[in-house]
Amino acid sequence: MSKEMKAYCIGHTTPLFTPPVSFEMLCPVSLGIPNELVIDDRRFGGQVDGGELAEYSQLFGLHDLLLSGDVVAEHLYLFQYRKFISTTIGGAESASPWVRVLTPQLAPGVFPSGEQLNAFSGRLAVGSVFDFGESISCNYARVHVIDDLVMFAAACAQSGVMDPADIKSFASLRGIIPSPAVCCIHVDVFMKLMQVLKAVWNSYSPHYHVQRTGYQRRVAGYLLERLHSFLLCKWLMDNSEPHIQLWQRYVVAEATN
Repeated sequence: MSKEMKAYCIGHTTPLFTPPVSFEMLCPVSLGIPNELVIDDRRFGGQVDGGELAEYSQLFGLHDLLLSGDVVAEHLYLFQYRKFISTTIGGAESASPWVRVLTPQLAPGVFPSGEQLNAFSGRLAVGSVFDFGESISCNYARVHVIDDLVMFAAACAQSGVMDPADIKSFASLRGIIPSPAVCCIHVDVFMKLMQVLKAVWNSYSPHYHVQRTGYQRRVAGYLLERLHSFLLCKWLMDNSEPHIQLWQRYVVAEATN
């Protein structure tokens, strides 16, 4: 791929398949591979484990590297060890209507080629929006601790990067873009997104963040994912970023039969 387009796999382990493009791993610890960029989850200090932010720990680190000039790119293709987006339609339907399933053997043939990625000249491509049939806040309360979303909304207000109308819309929006960090994105859009998310995180972390255990441990990641999704939906609707493309979202899984 060209120097203008850089691909990164975000996560704690290497992909379950062999991507047909060159890429770097954005990982919290060294995996002992040559193409890795380690962004340590422990860099936030003793009070915060970066693992609670899920992939946003590494995305914030990538933002810092782009800001400093240590990483230079025009577009980024971001995927995870078992998730990616593509213009190619393949795989099988899954229980989740917003994603299709691929085996590790089939994934390389559906994954975008270097030529396809280099030809991308848009601002942003993500997976489609899924309508909950209820608000983000109602849906969050079904599987997470609603107190955390309430405190996160307070951090949104305190951060100074969101106005009251946006915060109200954030809580009441009915849809979500699952895994919005899995995308093909112009660096300008990535930097704009991370600036807002980091500002809210910097308000939330010292004043409102509550450490959870078990499934709720990655609470900050769940909250940032929903704000990330809201921002994309808002920018599409208010014409701030009108040219958001929708690609097919895939999850890679080993065959069970």
